[in-house]
Amino acid sequence: MRYNASGIELRTILTATGVVVGILTIVTMVSLGVGVQREIQNQFAALGLENVFVSPRQAEADFFNQFSAPQRQTPITPEVLNRWRAQPNVVSAEGVIDLNGVNMLLELPGANGQPVQRRVRAGNRLPFANPFQGEPQVLAGTTTLSAEQGQIALSRAVLPPGSEPAALVGQQVAIVLQSPRGEQQRFPLTVVGVSDNDAPEVLVSANDRAAMKAWWFNTPNYLATQGYDSATVRATNVGEAATLVRAFRSEGFSVQSLEIILDTANRTFALLNLMLSSVGALALFVASLGIANTMMMSIYERTREIGTLKAIGAGRGDIRGMFMLEAGMIGLIGGVVGVVGGWLVGLGMNPVLLYFIRQEGVDLQATFFVTPWWLVLAALGFAALIGVLAGLYPAARAARLDPLVALRYD
Repeated sequence: MRYNASGIELRTILTATGVVVGILTIVTMVSLGVGVQREIQNQFAALGLENVFVSPRQAEADFFNQFSAPQRQTPITPEVLNRWRAQPNVVSAEGVIDLNGVNMLLELPGANGQPVQRRVRAGNRLPFANPFQGEPQVLAGTTTLSAEQGQIALSRAVLPPGSEPAALVGQQVAIVLQSPRGEQQRFPLTVVGVSDNDAPEVLVSANDRAAMKAWWFNTPNYLATQGYDSATVRATNVGEAATLVRAFRSEGFSVQSLEIILDTANRTFALLNLMLSSVGALALFVASLGIANTMMMSIYERTREIGTLKAIGAGRGDIRGMFMLEAGMIGLIGGVVGVVGGWLVGLGMNPVLLYFIRQEGVDLQATFFVTPWWLVLAALGFAALIGVLAGLYPAARAARLDPLVALRYD
């Protein structure tokens, strides 16, 4: 029986194409998972993994609502914050007062001399609010408030039509609280800056927030009794942050840290990468059947060649090694093309993903497809291993051929 060399080459190319598809799928999927995971890690690292977020624990019988003062078992009072600041492993400790649920109106000077009121909410600058969203840009003045009372920073979303941000800096405005009973209280404030934030938010100092919360709950000594709603404690390093987490929990506080959140995210991405890789692994399994079929057909078409090699002294190990090497090379060549193809697909898909994200109004600069060196080596090694394993049976079959029978084969 004569064999057609061009037919064997075409069959080999088609078989290697199956490996290419499998490796390309694995590289593309895993590089996407690695890229997103790395982007999140970089964002969290920039925000500060040494930050610890502490919240008071509510009383078990406390059914908190926005109209009644909370009952806290472990309030974060100013004295507690000062005690934390005095610890050697603490860089800073800042209290946060949340005004969610408080009915707020912003009273601005109008164009005709009549005040304009807009419903707003008090924004919180939490370091972990949105890792992918940057800080709002300052349009006029500053959005960094001092510890003194009486200052406010506005977002452009609350400005009256036609107002210039710079013209509002230094102007007197007021926050008007409206209680469910219909009572109102005005808090006069001075505008120190305007940001490009498109949400109807204002920034006020912690002391002003405390005064508003005290009026809202009719609790003059609100900070002394209920304390802050949460606190951000910055440790000297990540190791000390873990120590602070354990210490705060032992004191009865509810604690979160960016490192804990990041660790959970990493575990999730590890599982996600495994699931994404399984798609390509299935394609490689199908490709391995193609390699085995190609090598079996090669044995039938090269039977006389095998007999000749054995007749001139080639042993079983030599024949077995020759066919396993060929099978491994099919897998390796397919792996090389698949890795390059997956890398190119990632380069082309990254701007497409960024385009669709920006269409949703999120201005994001990120690299979602990252192909690290270990992924390249693992993909090439896996492709070659698949080829060798697929060629085991055909190679063993070729090694067992009787040279006399093989030479008479036609």
